Amino acid sequence: MSSKECSTYDPRKGEWDGIAIEKWEPSKWKQWKSKAAKDEFVKLEREYLRIKHLVLQGNSALSLDKVKIKLKLTSAKSIGLQGTFPCREGDVGKNGSANKQYTLSLGFPANDVGVKAAIAKARELDLLLITKQFQWTPLLLGKQAQKLAIEQERKPSKFIGELIAEYEQEFWKTHEKDRRGIKTWDSHYLRHLKKLPQDIPLSINAVESALKKTKSNSSSRFFLAWQLKKFCQFCGLDADDMINSYATPLPSPSIRKVPSDEQIIQGFTKIGEPVSPYASKDNIILPEQWQWMYGMLATYGLRPHELFALDLEAFTDTNNSFHLVTLNPSLTGGTKTGERSCGIPPLHPQWIDLFDLKNVKFTVNHGTLSNKTAKIQVKFRTANIGFQPYDLRHAYAIRGHRLRVPIKTMADYMGHTVEEHTKTYQRWMSEETNLEIYKEVVIYRQGTTKEALRERIRELEAENLALKAENETLKGILIRHQLSGISE
Repeated sequence: MSSKECSTYDPRKGEWDGIAIEKWEPSKWKQWKSKAAKDEFVKLEREYLRIKHLVLQGNSALSLDKVKIKLKLTSAKSIGLQGTFPCREGDVGKNGSANKQYTLSLGFPANDVGVKAAIAKARELDLLLITKQFQWTPLLLGKQAQKLAIEQERKPSKFIGELIAEYEQEFWKTHEKDRRGIKTWDSHYLRHLKKLPQDIPLSINAVESALKKTKSNSSSRFFLAWQLKKFCQFCGLDADDMINSYATPLPSPSIRKVPSDEQIIQGFTKIGEPVSPYASKDNIILPEQWQWMYGMLATYGLRPHELFALDLEAFTDTNNSFHLVTLNPSLTGGTKTGERSCGIPPLHPQWIDLFDLKNVKFTVNHGTLSNKTAKIQVKFRTANIGFQPYDLRHAYAIRGHRLRVPIKTMADYMGHTVEEHTKTYQRWMSEETNLEIYKEVVIYRQGTTKEALRERIRELEAENLALKAENETLKGILIRHQLSGISE
């Protein structure tokens, strides 16, 4: 008998006195007397029954331990595992169930070592099912995973630019396509994804090349890593380990120098200086127009783009005695955080006259809202103001603290939540600013202690007595004057 003949023989086809080996009691494997033509085949049949007996013993032990996955002889040479698992992708269980019975061929040989290894694997998978950590891996999927891999290889790979377009479509399923949503997509998503090469398929190398373009321990590296993780998960690319190796914590923001009221007033003069005679006259903004926009930003703590959402008719209305400013989000397609729930007051009402704000000098320049706000940023720089437009908003927030306006009220004025107000704006309060507030609030109040109040009461009582005495004297003089007139 050749080895080839031995290897192709299937002992499961064996019979003895008309009894098929599949119906024979495995525990009686030593009594098996096959009428096979060769003794070597008989040995194979007995070995098959012996392993089948070991499999039954193993399943009995698993049942005692309440392990629901069992061993199964899938062939004369291999042992598989049978149990109920979550459905594979594309499968549906009986009556629409999320689970289905599967037989897993994991390559365990039909011998003593294979039986022990299969029992250990059965216990491991059962634990994963109990703890709800089971996942289909290529090893468990076997030939199906290989088939899917071949199909993926045959499918033409999409370029990163195409995947970003699909990612954007997914984004709009959960976001409103208004100004706020567009700003979020452009600033927090597309801005980072543009660092990826657009005309090649997505890969680990492409993701790594984008990360290398940013500096370590920078905010750009932090937000890029955060966005690439989400994008790769959407595309089905497992790149978390590589991205984590580059990721850094979000750096603390640098201390911002918030301008004082004196510096703000000086900035109003600077921004009104005549423009260069060589500047382009196309769509030019006059100095007094720059000053009016600057004054509105300083007085009301507006975001730069909110200048273009002002309800000017309501602002200049004669009934607007408190000089409140309201916004009309429809003019800009929505503001950053929606419409404010209240009018915005000037915390320095005297600035209304100082900056001549009721005499509106607004320019309706053309271009997108982003271009308009960018021009304001450029003007601050070219006029050498010494700070940025948004710093006027921070100064407004700190001004509210110095005037002891309640935090909830200030948050409403500025159009954001209390959490955002305390987290973002109080961060810009320098040691100098905190000391000034301490002087104004605490030192000032030292003059209003109980002893000081008692002393003040005594002073007022004495002053009151003096006034009463003076009043009585005046009454006497008046009476005498009247009597002298009667006698004449």
